[in-house]
Amino acid sequence: MIFITLGLFTWVMAVAEPHSWRDYGFHMDGAARVALTLALGAAAAFLVTQHAYGVIGSGRVRLTSDSVVFAFLNSTVGSALPEELLFRGYLQGSLQGRANRWARLMLPAVAFALFRSTRYLPGVDISFGEWMKYVLGVALPLGMWWGLMRDLAGGSLWPSLASHFVTEFGTALASASPPN
Repeated sequence: MIFITLGLFTWVMAVAEPHSWRDYGFHMDGAARVALTLALGAAAAFLVTQHAYGVIGSGRVRLTSDSVVFAFLNSTVGSALPEELLFRGYLQGSLQGRANRWARLMLPAVAFALFRSTRYLPGVDISFGEWMKYVLGVALPLGMWWGLMRDLAGGSLWPSLASHFVTEFGTALASASPPN
């Protein structure tokens, strides 16, 4: 439910704000820079989701059309697009010229980690230590990495969006598919 709300919020924000899509990072200036950051994004996605893609590749889960569609929609509409548009596109873009480079990278990364920390709250299924490991060891570093990717790509959101999608898609597909 939180991802539907985030998606609606992002859509309203994009319509209500008087910015062009280019201001949010939807451009491809500097093909070499974008290609390099796409490679950096692929490395991050591989590092974080190697277990999920390993489960898929080993055949431990059975891929069905509904699990692929669910994983695709969850990864795009429910996670990658609204989160990248909000945290890297809007927040990081609005800090351009107002804050130094590291503040432009860290503030959206911390906001992203705080938002993502609500996804897995400590309780019965996850201990406080595991939750902190997720927040400080996965969410915050990915937020910093994707922010750095946008900065290195000359403000283009495409590399971080692609990396975020690949990361979310592998995890969603591995967990949504029935076991073999």
